[in-house]
Amino acid sequence: MKLNKLFFSYVCLLSLLMVVGQGWAQKTPAVVIRGNADFAVGEEIRLIAYEDLITYVPKVVSSDVIDKKGAFELSYSTAEERLVQLEIRTARAEFFVEPSKNYDFNITMDEEMFKFFRPQDYGAFLQIVSEKDEAVEKAEAPRDLNRKINYFTRYYNYVFDRFYFSIVYDRKAEAMDSVMLLMNKRFDVRYNPYDFFQSYVFYGMSQIEGLYWHKDVHKLYQKYLNNDHILYNNPNYMDFFNSFYDDYVFMSPKINQDNVLTAINDSADYKMLFNELGRDEFLVNERIRELVIIKNLGQLYLNHPEFDKGNILKLLEELRQTTHFAEHKPLVENMIHFVNKFSDNQLVKNVKLKESNGKDFSLNKLKGKWAFVHFFRTDCIECVRELMLIRELQEMHKDSLVCVGVCLDFDKYQLQNFLNKYPQFDWQFVHFNQQYQWLNNLEVNSLPDYVLLSPDGRIYERYLPSLSDGLVEYLSRLLAPATPQDDNPMFHPRK
Repeated sequence: MKLNKLFFSYVCLLSLLMVVGQGWAQKTPAVVIRGNADFAVGEEIRLIAYEDLITYVPKVVSSDVIDKKGAFELSYSTAEERLVQLEIRTARAEFFVEPSKNYDFNITMDEEMFKFFRPQDYGAFLQIVSEKDEAVEKAEAPRDLNRKINYFTRYYNYVFDRFYFSIVYDRKAEAMDSVMLLMNKRFDVRYNPYDFFQSYVFYGMSQIEGLYWHKDVHKLYQKYLNNDHILYNNPNYMDFFNSFYDDYVFMSPKINQDNVLTAINDSADYKMLFNELGRDEFLVNERIRELVIIKNLGQLYLNHPEFDKGNILKLLEELRQTTHFAEHKPLVENMIHFVNKFSDNQLVKNVKLKESNGKDFSLNKLKGKWAFVHFFRTDCIECVRELMLIRELQEMHKDSLVCVGVCLDFDKYQLQNFLNKYPQFDWQFVHFNQQYQWLNNLEVNSLPDYVLLSPDGRIYERYLPSLSDGLVEYLSRLLAPATPQDDNPMFHPRK
């Protein structure tokens, strides 16, 4: 009896250890990024990953405040190589991370360029230098993934520039042969889906071959897409995929557009759409076909008003629930978010802004009226010029429209100095309060910029015409009192 109890206890312990062991084995390894950024003491540093390379939805996966000594530490769990970004303020740099690897970086940047709203527009990026002894790197072939990719990119650009005109304009076969010969001498250019860098090199060649063989899409498809692997996280593979299948459902002469319209607009029938696209020889692979459908449904939603947006969302939601490919479920979720991002009030209600006196400000306070939100910086001459016009706009529609200026100066005290200098700007002004993720989600990439909020607090229009290109007329039509024509079913809506 005691022996049986002992044996039972042993089995239970063994089972517990196996479960714990499986948990350890399944745990995604963490990447740790430490370093120093002396020029940005007190600033937040963010690690941004792209959840997929079709929508390129950015996600902050780790953040830290750079301490008084300039030190920071970030971590990110990934089971495979991924393209990521480091961001401080709005300055960025891209690099690749490998599973379980630790990185020690020294980050520098020209301090004057660091003050710019988007320094990358002027060719300025965060400069990332590995702490590893560079003398060792120079004495041997680069082993670090980032160094290998940088080395490949520099040599590829050299070869590309040297033979570009001969390939694109003169169509010389010997020029293409020379490119392949030079690249094969320096790199192992062959298909190997199990090696990230080798795949990066192989699909990197698709760019120049795509220029030379652009009339022979069969050749390109057979070489780069007609295989058993989709490299979802390899940028060069996905760049080729995105280029090859860009707007494909709408543009391909091999797809019956009437059947596509019927499948989407009349019945939101995913099976019918899937089968119709299966007639195309480049969509025989069911995994690729579904990926193309996800990508193209997003494009049809955004760029082709003849397709029913509600039905497109139904198809995406159905696909999210029924897809047999694990990699596609988060991608579909990202696509739904991507096409809906400016229709959802999430980008409005959760933002914590600051008034010039330091009090909290919420855009929810604007409900009940149309709200014209304009983004500016105090050192932006064009922004100040447009503020003069916004003053007239505010006076013109003061009963139905409220204006809010969002200052994007990194130094929040600049806003109060600016308002003291220009007392005629007497509407609501707030500071963006270092809400960088909010700016990224709104895609505020140039200044001045605007967003129009409806009275219910949602984004009504993200991309408005400029003040010099019809904005006043647009708002005047939108805010005009309703007339009997508005109830006429033959009358075309203002929007």
